[in-house]
Amino acid sequence: MSLQSLTDQELLDLLRHQDHEQAFRELYERYWYKMYLTAYRKLRRREVAEELAQELFMMLWQKRATIRGTNLPAFLGISLRNLMIDYIRKNIREEHYLTQLRLFFPEEVFATTEAVQHNELSEAIQKALGQLPEKTREIFILNRFEHLTIKEIAERLNLSDKTIEYHLSRSTSFLRQNLRDFVTSLVLFYLS
Repeated sequence: MSLQSLTDQELLDLLRHQDHEQAFRELYERYWYKMYLTAYRKLRRREVAEELAQELFMMLWQKRATIRGTNLPAFLGISLRNLMIDYIRKNIREEHYLTQLRLFFPEEVFATTEAVQHNELSEAIQKALGQLPEKTREIFILNRFEHLTIKEIAERLNLSDKTIEYHLSRSTSFLRQNLRDFVTSLVLFYLS
């Protein structure tokens, strides 16, 4: 049976009642890019838009058994809006804390601390990247460090744009999860 011919509601039913991964993939392919574009238009930050779109679909998978209603685009749009609001609120607080910290520390102390933290963060990123599957790691490095677009990576590796998006989403999600403790410790350091 071709899932492309099914309606959103039929795919949601498969997802809800059978944990149907192919139904999830079809919904992902239908809506991920739209959600990414929506987030990008509002926030004007590609990496953040990618992360929020990925987080949205992780949430869809996690809440698959409890999602009710028939209007998936509305559900995704409202959920994405809430994720963007949370992101903006969090960033406003972080920017405020950093501004306040800079008032209490001499610039030299901040520069030295930032250099040490940059080295520690680089090491943490390298360690986390080493845990990714080879293809996912390669795609992440081409995108984030060599600044190639999804289309450029797809052409270079002879893969589809969707495959590249999948690997980027997977790597971003993995790194966010694995670097969360590192970032938390940095914030606690500054607040102590």
